[in-house]
Amino acid sequence: MKKYFFFDIDGTLTTPLTADYPDSTREAIRRLQKAGHFVSLATGRIQADAWQVACDLGITAAVSDGGNAVTIDGKILYDEGLALEDCFAMLSAIDCEKHPWALAIRNEKYRITTTNRYLEKVKDRYYKTEVDPAFDFHTASVIHKIFIACSKQEEAEIPLGPLPHVWFRADTMLIEPIHKEHGIKELQRRFAIPDEDIVVFGDGMNDCTMFRPEWFSIAMGNAKPQLKEKAKYITSRADEDGIYEACRRFGWI
Repeated sequence: MKKYFFFDIDGTLTTPLTADYPDSTREAIRRLQKAGHFVSLATGRIQADAWQVACDLGITAAVSDGGNAVTIDGKILYDEGLALEDCFAMLSAIDCEKHPWALAIRNEKYRITTTNRYLEKVKDRYYKTEVDPAFDFHTASVIHKIFIACSKQEEAEIPLGPLPHVWFRADTMLIEPIHKEHGIKELQRRFAIPDEDIVVFGDGMNDCTMFRPEWFSIAMGNAKPQLKEKAKYITSRADEDGIYEACRRFGWI
């Protein structure tokens, strides 16, 4: 029976500490596809970043940007940003002196900020960061993500409104889409996939919405406790062959 697999990337396909893809994970993906199953990513990463991972792993589909983008065989079916009005309202109200921000406004690992204070307060360099004091966020035609220099203790100081968020790092609030199930449902509709044939793997809080009761959900050993509570099965960490062992256990490979 053909199954449709949707894998989170970070902490699921990768090892939590090194961000490597274990050989057993690569082998599981290869065997799943050889057995005739459909394999897709389901990640919060921006579309171009996610598709690079998909190509590296030999995967032909990706739900990315937290469900706001879907790609099949290199063709982008859609790639949407956050609600601009909500973003503009939040950026207008935030204390940007205390909480400088950076915006991901392109389909690449790039963000723009108006002040060097952002780079002084936030230590990650995963995205290339441009500092342009003249940048006006109102000119953005799309905003994929908003990075805010903020600690969890300061969360109440951020006027989020309806915008969803996760924690990118201890010093960075990340406003991004967190409805991966939307992208999965789009593929489910296109391919007429029965609920019982959908399998999702994840580890983080941004995976919660795709851990639906009608789909078969597998949490990694390193998953957040709240996600494990929603899972129908808990496997080992990726670096302990968790992906491979789960697929073997249920006879998918």
